[in-house]
Amino acid sequence: MYSRAPEVPYANEGRGRAVKKLLVVALAAIGGLLVYRQIQADRAEQDLWTEATDSVPTGS
Repeated sequence: MYSRAPEVPYANEGRGRAVKKLLVVALAAIGGLLVYRQIQADRAEQDLWTEATDSVPTGS
């Protein structure tokens, strides 16, 4: 008959908090990357639209 040692609540709680913080940081980084990529795509589309609708100089 083996008995388990009593669990120490402080050790598990600290590890859980660290994992949650790491998860929050990772999600924030992924969100930031997605926002950055969307901004870059919007700029590229705006540049393309500007180039397509730019008036041709009369001297050329």
